[in-house]
Order: sequence, then structure tokens, then C-alpha cells
Amino acid sequence: MKEQRDGLLGLCLACLLFSVYLFTFSGIYHSSDEMSMLAATDSIARRGALDIELLRWTGEQQGSYGPDGHLYSRKGIGTTLVALPHYWLALQFEGLGNVQTAMLTSGALTALTGLLVFLLLRRLEYARGVALSVALAFGLGTMAWPYARYLFSESLAGLGLMASAYFLLGFRDQPGPASPLLAGAGLGVALLARLNNAIVAPFLGLVLLAYLFRRNGRDWQKFVQPVLLFVVPVLAALAIIGWYNWARFGSPLTTGYLPEERFSTPFFEGLYGLLLSPGRGLLWYNPLLWAALLGWVPFFRKHRSEALLAGAVVLSNVAFYASWFLWWAGHAWGPRFLVTVLPFAALPLAGALQAMSRRRWLLAGLVALALASLAVQVLAVVVDFNLYLEDVYAELGLYHPATLFEPGYSALLQQWHYLRPGNLDLAWARGGAVNWPALTLGLLAVAVSGTALWAAWQKQVRRWTAAGLLAILGLASLRSLILYAPAGDIAQASHALAAMEREGEAVALTDSVLTGAFQNTYDGSLPAWGVPSKEGVQGAERGLWSVGTGAAGPAALRLQVGAVHVAFYPAQAERFDTQRLPVPVLATGMRLGQAVELVGLRVGGDTVRAGQELEVALYWRALAPMDTSYTVFLQAVDEDGAKAGQVDQLPCDGGCPTTTWRPGDIVGSHYRLPVARDAAAGSYQIIAGMYDLGTGEQLPFVDAQGREAGTYLSLGAIQVQP
Repeated sequence: MKEQRDGLLGLCLACLLFSVYLFTFSGIYHSSDEMSMLAATDSIARRGALDIELLRWTGEQQGSYGPDGHLYSRKGIGTTLVALPHYWLALQFEGLGNVQTAMLTSGALTALTGLLVFLLLRRLEYARGVALSVALAFGLGTMAWPYARYLFSESLAGLGLMASAYFLLGFRDQPGPASPLLAGAGLGVALLARLNNAIVAPFLGLVLLAYLFRRNGRDWQKFVQPVLLFVVPVLAALAIIGWYNWARFGSPLTTGYLPEERFSTPFFEGLYGLLLSPGRGLLWYNPLLWAALLGWVPFFRKHRSEALLAGAVVLSNVAFYASWFLWWAGHAWGPRFLVTVLPFAALPLAGALQAMSRRRWLLAGLVALALASLAVQVLAVVVDFNLYLEDVYAELGLYHPATLFEPGYSALLQQWHYLRPGNLDLAWARGGAVNWPALTLGLLAVAVSGTALWAAWQKQVRRWTAAGLLAILGLASLRSLILYAPAGDIAQASHALAAMEREGEAVALTDSVLTGAFQNTYDGSLPAWGVPSKEGVQGAERGLWSVGTGAAGPAALRLQVGAVHVAFYPAQAERFDTQRLPVPVLATGMRLGQAVELVGLRVGGDTVRAGQELEVALYWRALAPMDTSYTVFLQAVDEDGAKAGQVDQLPCDGGCPTTTWRPGDIVGSHYRLPVARDAAAGSYQIIAGMYDLGTGEQLPFVDAQGREAGTYLSLGAIQVQP
């Protein structure tokens, strides 16, 4: 009964943490490390490949070249695989952003880690209130909260190590084959996330041996089975890592790290930097850990093995990274590498809470530290840390020592200056524009989860209630992602590309600025190469697509969506099949003169409100060369000829003038036709045509009998509403 209540209470706790992470969701990249791991996820999900050619423009900043010439991530495979289910799901639905959906992974991992912190402390016989308080302190009062919004490997590693410790503790209390096997699996997960977690393996192994010795004395035969069960999943993880290394770099022992990436920092400089430096010190970015330091002694007196394990996990990681050449982890909030150890560092807070509960002045100090910790994490959550870092690096140079060791340059002080609506790093307030439905949904999810946690505390929650809570959070997550559905030029261009592509083709993403947005919105299955020009792509046997900004050269198909172009270059000189167009294809093209015909169009709806925009897509096919650069016009006119809206634009917004069209080429543009605010309600015709801007001469509409029948094409009717 006790375990059932703890399980329900812990589940409600995890749901509350996840709902907070969902409410403060960002859904965008904050580091190239995230891009590297998720680019590998992208390749696996789309093509069953392992490369990160989407990031080829980064070169060896984020990857290394394998013997086959492809670029591969140097990161562990763990986070790449854990994000795969979310990513694959998003690929199946156009309305879900791929990157956005995958970014929920860390929130779920961190919420589960909070659950394990609670359950572990309950196994150690701490009161429910103490265990719950420590788990909430971990989830909301440490860097675990900001990093629940990003996709770094440390969150998964922390969950794996905490799971290992929890199941070892379960073996201590109830010996059986499942516990050591699950404990080894937890360590294996941590190794898959980051191989350096092997430094913790001896300490977990010693704890297992200590438990075995405590129970069996020197009866060594009883040690064999639990130790083997613990080791088997660890060996399986190492085998996966070896295979991953071999698949990428041709050897199971080659990780891809470069010679300059080594342990070159003076040890005590890195040690001070990781723990106490104003720029990246663990204790400043997590003020509650000062109380954990004080609580370690009472924690040790009561639970020696577990306290030693927690201390060993923290100190071994600090010692490991102290000499790393980039001990501060580059662009990050606080000491990112130490996010892994936060659940272990938080455990001694249980001892502090017990000791301080009898001394009110100490308890008041603990509350003050908790509020300070909360403020630090909120600061990181609401504003992207990159805003300040980019500014200070532009002033002082990349990774200037002052940003690490001089208090005046600490992000803890400078980040406050960036707190304004336009800088909010929240999906429901991107750019200062509030998405009210998403904000309301997020608040409701937090309120429902908080109420469920309170009810569980009051023993008023049953299993079906907890299952309902999980279902509600799942639906809230899905609905939030739909509300955050990516839109704009790159989304339209990516969807159009996915609708037109065929097997055997490839994509050249020629503008690196588009990488995150393209990956978030492209649901096709072609290999995508992040290269400065289409000449850098390999393996496009049947044709090559180019996606970028600015103008595209003559191609079988050119499409312009705002600032984004899509162009197709077939492997052999051939026409583009109009049946591949991402819009309804006209059974009989509508010709303008003898040189061009409209072969496909889409009008975005049959109603539009005054003051809004109507989306219209037009696809033209060149019939003959043209010596004149024609301008396309698009209008909404009533029966009296009064205009409700008009667009006049050179094809591809000037990027592909009609003088560059070759016979058979298809050129498309996606327009946003603005409807005037004072447009009268009623029925309007959408018309389109072309004219010479220099002379005003319009190309005539030529009907099926070859007769001129006016100077424009009629595309259909819409209703303008007030």
C-alpha cells in the first residue's frame, strides 16, 4: 500500500514537472550540439542513415568525416535514439514541427528523473514531504529546469545514472534478478548518452558489491548472478557504442573527436571554474546546492553507501571535466556538463531539510536559497542565454576569460538586462506576440497537474485518475505542438518540396540560416545536404533540389515562397512533370499569349476577412523564349471592377525574370494577396495576368480555340467578409 501511494504521488509529481516544462517550452535550437544529435535522428528517421550531412556547412565544428566521406556526429547515440520516436511521429503529420516535437524529449526525461529522486528518497525512509520537496527542488530549483527545454545528452545521462542507483537500492531491499539487470540498463543508457559516464561505473559496482557483502558475507558464489546481470546490459551498451563508432568512422574504438579536443586545462583552474567561477560556477547557478553541501553530513550519517555514491558521482564528474579544454561547454547556461550530476547533488537536501526543520532560522535560510535558485532558473527559462553571450563575445572575443572569471561579465548579472517582451524564449510568446490559446492551455495543464499532486498528497488519487492525468498531458502536449505549428515561407517551401520529390533525388540546402526551420518543417525522405551551393551534393542520381534564399539559376522548376526559393535540376535534360506540382493541376492550361501558360493554381479558401491576406499559388510553364521581362499581377475585383486587393511582382520576386525562362520550365510563386481593410463585403473574382512594366502592355488570354479573350485569367471567386 505504501509503495502504491508513493508511486501515485511520484507519478503526479512527474506530471507537474512535465507540465511546467511544457508551459515554458521553447522548441528551437540553442546550440549546435543539439543540432548535431538531432541531425543524426533526422537521418535515421527519414532514411535509415547515420550521417549529419544536413550540417555539412559546419565542417568539423560538430562532426567528423568517416572513411566514406560523409560527415558524422561526434556525440553519443543515446539522445539521438531517445528523440527518435518523437521525431518519427512528427514526420507523419504536416502540422507537427519535427524539431519542436523532439524537443519535448528532455522535458519527459527530466520529469522522470524527478520521479526517481522522490522514489529513491522514499526507499531511504525519508518522509514523503521531504522526498517531495527535494524532487521539486531538483526539478525547478536547479539547472535541470532550463535544460529540460534543450536537447543535450546530460539530461538522459542523469536519468540513466539515477535509474541505476534507484534499482541498486531496490536490490538492497528486495533481492531479485530484475533489480541488478535494470540497474545495469540504467548505466548502459548513461553510457550511450555520454561514454565518459564510465567513470561512474566503478562506484555503482562498488555499491552493488557492498549490498551483496552486507547480505551474503563472503559467500562469493551468491555474488556471481547479480554481478553478471548488472554487467550484461553495460556490455550491450558498449557493443552498441562500438558498432556506432565502426559504422561512422571505421573502427569500434574511434569516437571522431579531434586531436585538439583534449584535456589541456590546468586542473585547479577548471575545478574552480566548474564550482565557483562567477561565469559558470555550479554553486552560483544552483544556489540550493549550498544547502545540499551542509546536508551531506547528516545524509552520510544515516545512509553511508548512498551518500558516498552521490558524492563520488558529483566529484568524479567535476574532476573529469576540470581538465577538459572546453570545461565550460561553450555556448551554454552555467556548467552544462554537470547537469548529469544534479539529481545526485540534490539528494543531500533531504538531510538538510530534516536537520533544519527543527531550527527555524536555518529553515528560513533554506527558503531564501530556494527562492534564489528559482529566480536563477526562471531567468534562464524566459530569455535565451545566447542573446547575452553573442553580445559579450562580439565585444571581447569568443570565450574570453573575463566571461568566465570576472563577476561583472557573469550571465547571472547581465541576463537581467535582456528581460523584455521581444526577447522571451517561450513558444507561446515568441517575439513578444502572445499565443493566447497556447498560454491558456499551458496554464491549465499546470493547474490540473498541481491539483492532482495535491489530491495524491491527500490520498484522493486512484490509478485510473493517474492514467487520466497522463492522457490529459499527452493531449495537451499534442495540442500545444499543433498551436505552435511552424508556418511562414520556409514551411510552405518545405511542404511543397515534400509533395514534389521522388526517390533517387537529393536536396541542397544552400543557406545555413534556414537549417533549423527547414529541418522542423520538411517531412520528405530525401537526403538533405547543408552546402553553400548545389555542386557540393553527392548521390542525386535522378535530380537535385536546391533550397535557399535569393535567386536560383535557370532550372526545370523554380518556386519562390517569400524569401525562400526551391529549384529542381533533373539529372538529364527533361521537362518537369506537372503532375508532381503541389497544387491542383489544370486539365487544360490557360495561356497568356504564345509564350506562357498557367498549369497549376491554388487559392487558399473561398472566404477572407477584410484586412487579412489570401494565399494564392500560381505555377506557369514557359512555351517559348521571351525577350521581355513581364510583371505578374494578382487582383481581387468585384463585378464593377473595384479592387479589394492587388499584388504586382516580378516572377520569384525578381529572382527569375521571364527573360530567363526556357521552353518547358515551370516557375511558381506563392503570393499573399492583401485584402483592404475598407473592402466592401461581397463576392470578388481573383484574376491574374502579366504585363510589361515599361509599356503597360498586357499579355492576352488565349482560349482553347486560340482566340484572344481578354487580358487576364479568372482564377475563381471568393467572399470578402467584414
